[in-house]
Amino acid sequence: MYVLGSMYLVDGHTSCSRTSGLMKSIQYQLKLVEEGNGRCNYSNRYNRKQIGFLVGLKTTLQNRPKGSVVIYDNVITNDDNGYNPSTGIFTASVEGLYSFSWTTTTQANKYFYTYLAVNGNLIARNHAGHDNVNLSASQTVVVHLKKNDKVNIKVQDNLVGQVMYYDGWSTFSGFMI
Repeated sequence: MYVLGSMYLVDGHTSCSRTSGLMKSIQYQLKLVEEGNGRCNYSNRYNRKQIGFLVGLKTTLQNRPKGSVVIYDNVITNDDNGYNPSTGIFTASVEGLYSFSWTTTTQANKYFYTYLAVNGNLIARNHAGHDNVNLSASQTVVVHLKKNDKVNIKVQDNLVGQVMYYDGWSTFSGFMI
């Protein structure tokens, strides 16, 4: 590291952005950075609103009607309060790219088919069950949402949801990327 006024020239640092003419000839790019211990300044990434939730079930769900919303009523995290534990619906407060995951665990010889819906439209499916042991299934999706778009997990439209375990076995989570 070389001191240049109140700036440091950091040797061996991979640049956060493209380097200019003279610097391009050096194998390890050199980056002029303000007193940041050679780190890139990514503060603009962290000054935005943090949105994320993780929810589960307080009790085992049994015989849920076809097409019904799965209501995860045990809120673990709900930054920005986008998830409503009364309705089972997440509402995007800002437009952006989001990741959602859900896990369903069911009892041996039972099943629970689910899907993730955005504004009522099926995006991805998940199926746990139809075996002689307890089974767990997980699914993850990445979707672009507009402000006020609604996301939830629903029971498959043509099948009753037989058994979904609670106590951390079945969860739903999402966050803005």
